[in-house]
Amino acid sequence: MWKKIILGIIIIEIVISWPLSLIKKPVQIKFDSILYPTTQDEYLSFQNKLSLDTSRIKRFYYNKTTILKERYLKNFLVNMDLNNYFFTMHPREDVSGVDYRFKYPFWAIIFLIPAIKITLKNKKYRKIWWLLLGEIMVLSLFKQMDGLDLILFLPITCLLSIGAKEINRYKYGWILNIGLIILMAVEIGRIF
Repeated sequence: MWKKIILGIIIIEIVISWPLSLIKKPVQIKFDSILYPTTQDEYLSFQNKLSLDTSRIKRFYYNKTTILKERYLKNFLVNMDLNNYFFTMHPREDVSGVDYRFKYPFWAIIFLIPAIKITLKNKKYRKIWWLLLGEIMVLSLFKQMDGLDLILFLPITCLLSIGAKEINRYKYGWILNIGLIILMAVEIGRIF
């Protein structure tokens, strides 16, 4: 009974952390895509990279679509970065267009390790990974992801819940979970 209570408290802390940060710092959703006109800095960078080598093959493969590919890749890598979800983009807080919103307490990353193990063993959980990857791929098409990344809340929270349940199954996992409850409560309290 007490193991279920501990697990329930952990799942509540995981579920409420991202929405509480949205209450603290409201979202301004913008649906601007990465197809905006090339900025002067991007154009100069493009010209500099192209001038280093004048071969025809490079000119063919390194064209103006490369700027769009670089924008997409930057957004994709920011969305794949665990730093974005557990550490509020610290220490790389200079990535432009990224919100510095608290999403999950950094101690919750401990639940991700057993969740990866469990979800890769069971085929029924692979749908979560496909959903997460698909949402990240679509989200990378937007210029500013602040607020739009909320669509990642459901699969990431589901993964963390699976990991919390797995840790709770260990013989002395409840001791670890009690410690994590306290540490995550402190992190959530730091929002305010």
